[in-house]
Amino acid sequence: MRFTPKNRVRRTAAAGVIALAMLGTAGCSAVNEQATTIEYSPSDGIAENVADLQLRNILVVSNGFGEPGRLLGTVVNDSNQAQRFSLDFGGTPLSWTLPAGGKVVFEDEDEENVTVAEVQEEPGTGIDAELVLNDETKDLNIPVVNGDQADYRPYLPTGSEYTPRPVETTEAATSGEGH
Repeated sequence: MRFTPKNRVRRTAAAGVIALAMLGTAGCSAVNEQATTIEYSPSDGIAENVADLQLRNILVVSNGFGEPGRLLGTVVNDSNQAQRFSLDFGGTPLSWTLPAGGKVVFEDEDEENVTVAEVQEEPGTGIDAELVLNDETKDLNIPVVNGDQADYRPYLPTGSEYTPRPVETTEAATSGEGH
């Protein structure tokens, strides 16, 4: 088979079309990060790693505005030695010692061990906390939720009753206009 200049042009053009077709089928993933590779916290709480501690789904359940709150979530000690750590919520330090490879599930703890004395923040925002582990300190902003989701109602601190927050509406929606 003889390769003439005309055949070479056709082959080059065909190779270009194939390359463009392959690029087209790759879609946006050829130039953009895939969403499935992005790590995020799939729940309402935060996920943080501090040295050998893994904090998972950490949040506070409270009606806010000066009422107490209850800490929820799990902390895992991923080291081969015991770890002592504390979470300080503006003067309310809560402390634990985890054995090597151990964990604490705050939902399973006695309420007095996981109660934040006063949550000034509104539910739906975050409360500032400081995690202290050995000589390391990490500032955290932990979400505050109330009983709007039924799953959290049983975790409201003793003496706190769930009261639904009023839903704000616009005048047009309440007067029936625009329908």
